[in-house]
Order: sequence, then structure tokens, then C-alpha cells
Amino acid sequence: MKNYRIGIFGLGTVASGLIKILKKEKINYQNRFNVNFELSQVVVHDLQKKRAPEFDGLNISDDPAKIIEDPAIDIVIELIGGKTVTKNIIEESLQTGKHVITANKDLIASEGRKLSRLAKEKHVGLFYEAAVAGGIPILRSLSNSLASDEIEQINGIVNGTSNFILSQMRQNKISYAAALKTAQEKGFAEADPSNDVDGIDAAYKLQILADFAFGKQINQRDIQMGGIRTITQADLQDVTDLGYEIKLLASATVISNKLELSVAPTLVPKGHPLASVQNENNAVFVNGRYSGGLMFYGPGAGEFPTANSVAADLIELTKKIDQPESFNTNFSSDLTLAKPKDRIASRYIVFNVANSPGVMHKLSAFFLMSDINFRNIRQYDPVGDNTRVVIITYPASDAQLNPVKTTIRKARGVEIIHEFKLLIEPKEVTNA
Repeated sequence: MKNYRIGIFGLGTVASGLIKILKKEKINYQNRFNVNFELSQVVVHDLQKKRAPEFDGLNISDDPAKIIEDPAIDIVIELIGGKTVTKNIIEESLQTGKHVITANKDLIASEGRKLSRLAKEKHVGLFYEAAVAGGIPILRSLSNSLASDEIEQINGIVNGTSNFILSQMRQNKISYAAALKTAQEKGFAEADPSNDVDGIDAAYKLQILADFAFGKQINQRDIQMGGIRTITQADLQDVTDLGYEIKLLASATVISNKLELSVAPTLVPKGHPLASVQNENNAVFVNGRYSGGLMFYGPGAGEFPTANSVAADLIELTKKIDQPESFNTNFSSDLTLAKPKDRIASRYIVFNVANSPGVMHKLSAFFLMSDINFRNIRQYDPVGDNTRVVIITYPASDAQLNPVKTTIRKARGVEIIHEFKLLIEPKEVTNA
């Protein structure tokens, strides 16, 4: 029986779930994997915080040295989040020869490769499956099962808060503000929901996915980003009538050896598996050249789903403890980032136009000058002096559309409310 002593940073939702799993599955892990996990130390920020009675027997401290400088601790599990403090914790743990497991998407998105190199140099393991999509084993699948395939595209609903809000809006016919309030009451959204509803959280996860799937280390500024704040019941009704659902998608697509990246509301056909993902659930749809389309679905957050991903990393680490390897495959591709002429998609564009003769003709002329055709156009009854107009275009590039948007911004009587892309799959990109 191999015995491993563990130190955990943090005692929040995920850490609490992990401790419960390790206690409940202790005998099972001994019998199945011939390992025994001994929780030696927990380090928290606030020692005075009231804890559940079940944690009374734990060794709890607010001194990081209790874990980092203890030579008997083999594995460090970081579950406090953030960047600056946790980066120091992980680097110091690796430097002292300790294996590290983390669920820190923010840090891994920006420092994952650097930390992986340090782990390799020190001959220890660094694992972080729980950093993306909670309980869904997407990183391990990309790193192992799909390593032989050539990934063409990834589309993910990887933020449960935004998906919950959109689901509530559609199901209950309520406004964005009302749905956000419900999400906050249920604990799915923070008091300041910006990270979730503006796509920032999903962008961190897309950075990690792009590294695993395409061997490309990217910055958040490389991602076209948009959020869900402006979506209304009128939009939801429009897209429903047209046969779509709106989802906040984290997307990465290879187009002629160029990588296009976005986190934005996207129209997903109702027949696509991603369209059926509701409430706080996550899903990642992977298109491989040889495997075709694969859907990974499950809870993206929560005490036990995320904690189970951490526990899975623990088991995987112990299997390779004598020759630990970096979790990331660390391959590098020659892909370049897509330019405006390479980013091609159909668009759902909503306008507010003056209710006056000739405005629709002028609107059509703006698109004609960039050779963009309409697949569908809807003009609603006027409200006061203005009319809502909805257009779905045929596939066009950002390079074609950008001059149109610039012209419209300068025009009188025409205002763009928002513009969302339609989900376009690899075969459509090739044929566009």
C-alpha cells in the first residue's frame, strides 16, 4: 500500500467536496488502486471562519509554510483561486519537489506552460483537469483519447451562470435582469456577475482548451469577446422562430491553418446537441478530422463534480508517481491567428431604424457595397418613430462586414443594436 500525504490550500466549496470524497472513498481507493491518501494539513485565509462540524478534526492553519515547507507532504492541492498568491504557492511547491493539483483556470490560462516546464524540470506532476468545465473530463480526453486525432473545431458552453440565465429567460419569458437575480439568489452568480456574463470566465477556459487541442498558447486579447447583457425576449423569440437557440459559446476553429477564437452569444441550430444544454450544465462539442463530432456533457461547477475531477487527478498522478509527466501534451503548432478576412460566418444583426421612407433601401445598399446577401430579413411594426429590423446574412467575413458597420455608425436613422454569429461547422467553413 502506497501512502501519500496531502496538503490542501482552501476550504471552500470544492475543497470541502474533495475532503468528503476522500473520506467516503478511502477504502475503495485502497482496494482498487492500492493507495492511501492522508490529509495532513489545510491552509485557509481566515482561521476564524465558522466551519462545519465534520471538519473539526482537520489540522487547519493560515500559514502556507505549514504545507510548502513540510518535507513529509507529497501532494499539494490548490483550491483558493486567483493569480498572484496562488502562483507563488504553486511555484514554491513545485520547487520543493511536491506534486501539484489545481482547479485554477485564471492562473493556468496565463501561466500553464511555464508551470508545466517547472514541474518537468523538478520531476514532479502538475494536473488541472478541474480548471475547465467542472466534472467533465475534457482536458484528459484531449490529451489522451483524442491525441491521435486532428482537432478542427471546439465549441463549448463552459460557463454555467450565463447558460442558466439564458435558459431562465427562454423558459420563463423573463428579462435578463430578472434571470440574473434568480441566478444570484441560487448562488450561481456573484454580486458582480461581470466575469460570467461578459465572457471573461469562458475566455480563460478557451485559452486552456486551445493549448490542449491546437498546441497554441494564446492571450485573452486574441479572443473576440461579447457577453449576454443585451439579449432580450425579442431576440429569443426571433431566433426561436428561425430555428435556433442563443448560447454563449467559447469557440476555436481552424481555417486554412489559421485559428479563429471567440467567446460570444452564438445562434445554434435547434438540432445541434449544444442547443439542448440547459441551466447550469456545461458541454463541449469537439470536431475531429477522424473521430467526427463528439459531445462532452455534464455539470460544470459545484461541490462534487469539480471535486471529483480533482480526485481523478489524484488517482492519475499516483499511477505515474515514479515518472510524472506534464498533464498538458505541450506540443506546439504552426497555426497563426485568423485575420478579419479569415473569420467567416452568417450573422444575426438587429437594427433600430427610423420609421421613414427609404431607410430600408439605404440599409440594403450598405450591405450591397460589401457584397453581402441576406438569408432572412424581418421588419417589425413601428414603435413610436422607430422600427426593429432583424437580418440574417449569408456567410461573410469580418473584413466584408466591418466597413458596413463603420458606414452605419455614421449614418442617420440606422443603429446596430447587436450582432451575433451563427454556429458554423468545419465543413461549412471549408465550403464557404
